[in-house]
Amino acid sequence: MGRTAKQERPADIEKFMNLAPDKRDRMINAAMKEFRYGYKKASTDAIVKEAGISKGLLYHYFGSKEQLYVFLIRHATELVHSGFYDMMNKGNQDILDVFWQMALLKKDLTDQYPYLYEFASGAHVHRADAPYIEIERIEKEQEDAYEELYTQCDAGLFRADIDYKKAIDIIAYTLDSLIDGEETKAISEGGWNDAHYEQFLESLRSYLDIFRVCFYKQ
Repeated sequence: MGRTAKQERPADIEKFMNLAPDKRDRMINAAMKEFRYGYKKASTDAIVKEAGISKGLLYHYFGSKEQLYVFLIRHATELVHSGFYDMMNKGNQDILDVFWQMALLKKDLTDQYPYLYEFASGAHVHRADAPYIEIERIEKEQEDAYEELYTQCDAGLFRADIDYKKAIDIIAYTLDSLIDGEETKAISEGGWNDAHYEQFLESLRSYLDIFRVCFYKQ
């Protein structure tokens, strides 16, 4: 008889999510930290060492490295989307205020999960080396959410001689570049910390003030 494929243990995500929050988040943070440079380069040995658990316990909850990675992608997406849609439901119609609130949301999330955005960025960059998890669909959902957000904001706040959509594009591109630059700097210096965030928020506030003067009715 031929050899049979090794059966993969099913993940028990419900049991994992019912762990004490500090233990659960310690494992999530250790995994996000290790996976931030891509799926293939990540080591489960490094994850369990960082989390202070046995490899048996890791596989007890997730079954395999692949199932752990898929869980992290879905969990990270849910965290961001949940905060994003909660912010949308508050009905703030000033797009510049919304961008500010988005920055504060990022600060809140990374206080709990310091490697969240580095992990998400790594998943995007190294998607070809990772298990198939519909990254394109997730990113399309995010784009659609942004488009919905822009639509619900009040274009009447902008000057009449300004093309609202083009102004939004300019704002978004500028802030994306600002965020990318700050993330690159933070990663090169060992990761985000309070000093990086204070510097980022100060820069963001100055850009938003300039946009308000240039684009908004006085």
